[in-house]
Amino acid sequence: MTPPSSVVEDAAPPRASTADLVERYRAVFDEIGAGAVARERERRLPFAEVELLRASGFTRVTLPHHLGGDGADHAALFELLAELARRDPNLSQLLRSHFSFIDRTLHGADPATARARLARVANGAIHGNATFERGPAGVGSYATTLSRDERGLRLDGRKFYSTGTLFADVVGVLATPDPSTGLGADPVSVLVATDAAGLTRVDDWDGFGQRMTGSGTTIFDGVRVEIDDVLARPAAPGHAGAFVQLVLLAALTGIGRAVVDDAARYVRERTRSFSHASADLPRHDPLVQEVVGDLSAASFAADAALGRAVAALQRAAEAQHPDSTADLATAQAQLVIIPTVLRVATELFEVGGATALGESLALDRHWRNARALSSHNPARYKARIVGDHVVNSTPIVAWWTSGEA
Repeated sequence: MTPPSSVVEDAAPPRASTADLVERYRAVFDEIGAGAVARERERRLPFAEVELLRASGFTRVTLPHHLGGDGADHAALFELLAELARRDPNLSQLLRSHFSFIDRTLHGADPATARARLARVANGAIHGNATFERGPAGVGSYATTLSRDERGLRLDGRKFYSTGTLFADVVGVLATPDPSTGLGADPVSVLVATDAAGLTRVDDWDGFGQRMTGSGTTIFDGVRVEIDDVLARPAAPGHAGAFVQLVLLAALTGIGRAVVDDAARYVRERTRSFSHASADLPRHDPLVQEVVGDLSAASFAADAALGRAVAALQRAAEAQHPDSTADLATAQAQLVIIPTVLRVATELFEVGGATALGESLALDRHWRNARALSSHNPARYKARIVGDHVVNSTPIVAWWTSGEA
């Protein structure tokens, strides 16, 4: 991930290659994938699978070696997230804020602060998210408040879309400080232990896709906060906006790979054919082979778009200053990956008949999960912004949020 040199010890061993890291975590990912269909049918939250990732060291993969990590760079991380999503995209998305926290800390905090904050992750902590709210708060503002009373700082509010927080040990909360804090008027990020008194996590995410990401409500009722856990939001987000978008695109790319896997497996095992088919077995039918070939090529295109955007992100991170190149590349990748994966998740069903609709296969999960991921920051806005940039050299928006106008 190429953190600032001041955060990395001189004697760090050579960084493992992307291929080596994929191979290292392959067995863990395969074990997670083995239960993905059952979890989907039963809507069983992946607590055990998160613990497996923690125990394997995957949640520390981007930490520097001296903090117990693998020192994975961006290319390795996003390939790993795509491969994890190939087995279960819920797991990739629910770790979005976790890896974003590590990345922001490595690139945005002074060395001493970075070491202190990342020590929690080195000890196994997983970070969750409590940013967005349902309600009347305007774009870029938050009804959740940080205030001061006779006992010190307290946090009060209600968040939704708290992706990953059900499984997390620490949650980052965006809040508005009131005048009693002396912290100014700009929103701050507050780190809170998820077992803190007054914090309640509710499993009420009711979307039809990505159903096991823990993206429901988190309530803060007089939660006590230490001043050291109040983080100022950076004035310039640098590559942070591109990073969080690319986690979603990596998950989508993994779904594209899973579609090809399931299509090939389904065709290979199928013995029933049609009276008007071109071969006795679907695996020998040139029309079926053509469908699978198209699915494979489309997945290849998604892989390529993700790789180009991640390379731009890597360059922006290494430059250590805001660079719109990563945001442009990420928006362009979104406009390639979203329609591509949604299309293949539909065309998957062209390889077989009504048996492909069986709930035991849960092949519909690919489209539902892809649609849920694609609904973050609608692509039509990205297309317009890219077009405006190409035609008029208008700067690319680097940070995305929501609220009432």
